[in-house]
Amino acid sequence: MRKAQTILLAALLAMSISAAAQSSPPAKSAAPKAGTPKSETFDQALLQPAALKTKAPDVFDVKFNTTAGNFTIRVTRAWAPNGADRFYNLVRHHFYDGASFFRVISGFMAQFGISAYPPVSDAWQEATMKDDPVTQSNKRGYITFAMAGPNTRTTQVFINYGNNSVS
Repeated sequence: MRKAQTILLAALLAMSISAAAQSSPPAKSAAPKAGTPKSETFDQALLQPAALKTKAPDVFDVKFNTTAGNFTIRVTRAWAPNGADRFYNLVRHHFYDGASFFRVISGFMAQFGISAYPPVSDAWQEATMKDDPVTQSNKRGYITFAMAGPNTRTTQVFINYGNNSVS
């Protein structure tokens, strides 16, 4: 319960995040272009969503560093294989670095997952993935991909503040 409270507090207060999968080495970032600050570079692999197909480990942890403190998410691939693989690839290639929490609803959730780099966001806008069979529910402290209907998940995720299970 304390871990879930830490996740919730960090999500509520955070403005900017970065993440690193603890089970894989970081991907190389693109070399900065002349006159481009290093903070504006991103992994060029993110411009080719279809190429990022590495299978996630059975269980992996992702540490998020935020402006309001750090938190760790444990991902269990068996719960949502397509979602876990997508999340793993996004994290390995630093998609969430510099992203902001853009929607926070008290008692419901905090949402993030729009890249800080417009070309990357553009590349992923239509990169939907097939839905996973539902094996878990949106319990307090759980993270899930946002969706606008069947098979519409892309990069946006949210952390549940309460039990948001659908009966």
